[in-house]
This record gives sequence, C-alpha cells and structure tokens, in this order.
Amino acid sequence: MATSHEQVSTRRAATRERLAWAAVRVIARKGVDGASVEEICEEAGFTRGAFYSNFESKNELCIDVLHRSIDQTIMALATELPRVSATGLPIERKLGLAIKLFTSTVSSDPETILAINEIRLQAARDPELRPAYRALTESCTPALRELVAEVIAANGVQLGISVDDLLAIMRTVHDQQMIEAIIAGHPADHVEVERQMSTLLGALMRV
Repeated sequence: MATSHEQVSTRRAATRERLAWAAVRVIARKGVDGASVEEICEEAGFTRGAFYSNFESKNELCIDVLHRSIDQTIMALATELPRVSATGLPIERKLGLAIKLFTSTVSSDPETILAINEIRLQAARDPELRPAYRALTESCTPALRELVAEVIAANGVQLGISVDDLLAIMRTVHDQQMIEAIIAGHPADHVEVERQMSTLLGALMRV
C-alpha cells in the first residue's frame, strides 16, 4: 500500500505534468510573455495556488517543459537507435531509418515545436531565463553525444565534423524545416526534413 508521502508525490508529479502540457498549448498560441499563469492554470484545470505550490515562476515552468521534451527524446533514442544500428542493413538504409527515428522522436507535434521555439526565443530575450536554459541544454548534451558517437563507431563511420557540431546542425535543420511545414499548412509532413537531414548526413560521413 502506498504511503501518504508517496501518494502526495504521485499527485504532485501528475499536477506538474498537467501544468507543463497546458503551458505547451498556451505558449504555442500566445508565446511566453502572452501566456499568463492564470490562463495556463485554466487550461490545466487548476487554480493559481496549484501553480505556485509546484513552480516558483513561469520561467521555472518553461524549463520544466524543455526538460520533459529533452528527456523524452533521449530515452526514445537510447532505446531505438542501437536497434537500428544493430541491423544487418546497408549503411545507407540504416541512415534512412535513423533519420526517420530522429524526426519521429524529437518533439514533432506542432504545439510542442512552437512552444519550444517560443521558450528558446524567450531565453534569448530574458536574461533571467537564459542561465537556466543554457544549464539544461548543456547538461543533456553529453548523454546524446555519447549515444550518437557509439552508434557512429559501431558502424565504422567517420565524420568530417565533431559529433557536437553534427547534433547542433541536425537539430537546426529539423527545427527550421518543421516550422516551415507548419507555415505551409503541413505540420505532419516530415518528408522534406528527412530528405535534407539525410542529404546532409550522407555528405558529412565517410565509411
């Protein structure tokens, strides 16, 4: 039987999760500055009291949103990318599968894409959000770098650039093309981003 402390912790985690995904929806519509705490709470079905018992500020909530997205991406890639790497398929085929995995794993629904980009822009504008944003992204980079480096080495691939530069460029291409797909009215169309990423990766690697 769960203790009262465990029940409170579970309930608190569920509340934080609901507030985080409510924030995604509101920030996607209005940006960080336009998304009030009251509106986020209303979207989640909570009061302001619930918000401030879980987060000190909207900036802290923004970091929580990013943390959830990054964790989800790394967990999925850590599970699936080695499976793709271990297949006996030609390297070109593995490349295509890895790109499809990346585009399906990295947050690719329109609301999350918009919200994350709005939070990134806010970090560029707001000196109070900037240090937490940088600390989070820097803390998560080593795990992803190690995962990708292991897969590259396992397949005898050499790159003309560092893994860090590769990850940065691939993420930039992905984010830009997903925004373009939303603007074009085709938010679920990953074909162009997969084509561009495959072309880029193919040009950079030597087997």
